[in-house]
Amino acid sequence: PLPPKDKRPGSPLSNQSTDSDSDSSLKQSEPSLLSKLDLIDKNLSEPIYNLEPNCLCEFLIYTCARLFNPDLMLSYFILMFAYHAIVYKDYFFIIKPLLHVITVLVITLITKHLIGRPRPQPRDSVKRRFNCRSKETNCSMPSGDSMQCANFAVIIIYYFNNFYGLMLIPFVMFSRVFYFCHYIFDTVVGTLIGLGASCAMYYILSLF
Repeated sequence: PLPPKDKRPGSPLSNQSTDSDSDSSLKQSEPSLLSKLDLIDKNLSEPIYNLEPNCLCEFLIYTCARLFNPDLMLSYFILMFAYHAIVYKDYFFIIKPLLHVITVLVITLITKHLIGRPRPQPRDSVKRRFNCRSKETNCSMPSGDSMQCANFAVIIIYYFNNFYGLMLIPFVMFSRVFYFCHYIFDTVVGTLIGLGASCAMYYILSLF
């Protein structure tokens, strides 16, 4: 018969089992790549959260933060419809931009649900004259306002041959972080998805 394994403290087998246990515990305690990115994102967003600009600057930031909320989007389509109806006598033009917005909105809702990242919490120690955060109850990633801003920029480029819409994107991204609605990566991902989805939608609609 084989001799019994020596598991007394200090024996070679005991040391091996202790080393393997410590290695496995170290592997379990190591943060994942997503956890590291999450921490980096929060650290990058921190300086923006701590800003306390004067009243005029914050009013401008608040304006950018509200530009692409659903309650204001309708007014943009009314203006686009009126412009094309009066200048080009095109009464069906508005259908294409509406399809852009609906597509991006559906993608926003699906990705927010799948990712499920909680929004940042406001700080009592930081003064904000306007309140955007209390109106946001869904998940954080990706930023729906950044997606719609990027979508709006693509609409302006393709249907109006104007690139000024691209200038709005960084201001909207910054403002959404400033009011604790998002982290920086939320707005970056939202912008990239918005640009890609809107360009794809334009290509699909151009086939008909």
